[in-house]
Amino acid sequence: MRRPIPGRRRRVLLVDTNLLLLLVVGAHDPSQITRFKRTAKFSPDDYDRLNDFISDYAELLVTPNILTEVSNLAGQLADPLRGEVFASLALIANQAMERYFPSRDAVREPDFTRLGLADISVLLAAREKVAVLTDDLELYLELAKLRLHVFNFDHLRFAAD
Repeated sequence: MRRPIPGRRRRVLLVDTNLLLLLVVGAHDPSQITRFKRTAKFSPDDYDRLNDFISDYAELLVTPNILTEVSNLAGQLADPLRGEVFASLALIANQAMERYFPSRDAVREPDFTRLGLADISVLLAAREKVAVLTDDLELYLELAKLRLHVFNFDHLRFAAD
């Protein structure tokens, strides 16, 4: 078991779309992670690694944009798993902190045309001293360039191997 990084337990963590999808799919049936095309690049070990990482944070943060993307992707699952995953997503939506950024403000961001609406919402949250966990290389590089608190999930995956 890995030891928590000092200072993380008091922080807020935003989990990006693909990883939040991994979290809600794996919560119901880890064997579905590799079967579902949207999570097939992950493994049940990645699900465990994600849960372990998240447990070091005091609060989980979501944006409506990320929740919508996860909902749309999870909607491609067949029932009954789709209903179970939606129930898990509802639980997260009810328990996590949610930060809303008006779309009219987000689209004015200089990087909107390159990153898109959901990633801009992540960038705006990161500016508010929120840690971000993503597997999106372009978003990771942008946040790192801005010296914001960001982790690339692929670094965690491959460091464990």
